Amino acid sequence: MKLSTVLCESVKDLWAQAADKPFVVAMARGTLDECRYRNYMIQDYLYLTDYIYILERLCELADDATLKDFIRFVIAQTKKETTQVHVPHMRALGISEEDVARCPKACEIVDYIEYMLREAEEEGVLAGLTAQLQCSWVYAYIAQRMTAKYADEIAASPYKGWFDAYTCEDYVAANQEWIDVLDARAEGLSDGEVEKLCEVFRTCAAYENRLWDALCNV
Repeated sequence: MKLSTVLCESVKDLWAQAADKPFVVAMARGTLDECRYRNYMIQDYLYLTDYIYILERLCELADDATLKDFIRFVIAQTKKETTQVHVPHMRALGISEEDVARCPKACEIVDYIEYMLREAEEEGVLAGLTAQLQCSWVYAYIAQRMTAKYADEIAASPYKGWFDAYTCEDYVAANQEWIDVLDARAEGLSDGEVEKLCEVFRTCAAYENRLWDALCNV
């Protein structure tokens, strides 16, 4: 069985919970307060900055040229999405650089980032890539599930762009490439090593859910 299949199975309950979070449902229905969405966009930007840093650290840790090239590709794509999609979206919402600088990073993000970085440093590149894939993959899962469930509401929602971004062909293809790389690198792993990667994946999914909950309480 492929590693990706095992990973996906290990978080079925947490991903289903993520897609039912009040914050996500309110985005789909178009009822989310804009102030909460603005805060989310800032927090997501702060998270992406750290996410890119971890990818850069993974690239340093990788001892295989092909894997380094793949991680560099992911870094370039993430930076492109940040600068060409995320930042313009923030500007459209009236979020300034000063707003970002004044906003404290959510403790859930701090804990999440520290966990992913620690796993990368202590357990290696494969663990780090597994941790970061969870974030990218669960967004695609949430967007796809919500689009199927709330198609009419999302079509009229001011947050439609969020769902479009994570269901678009390029995003899905990029995720699949990441999944394929991870599956190839995981061939021959022992049951214990696979179990450890599942633990990392599931822990990251739990961090994501805590963040969605925290965003509703801002």
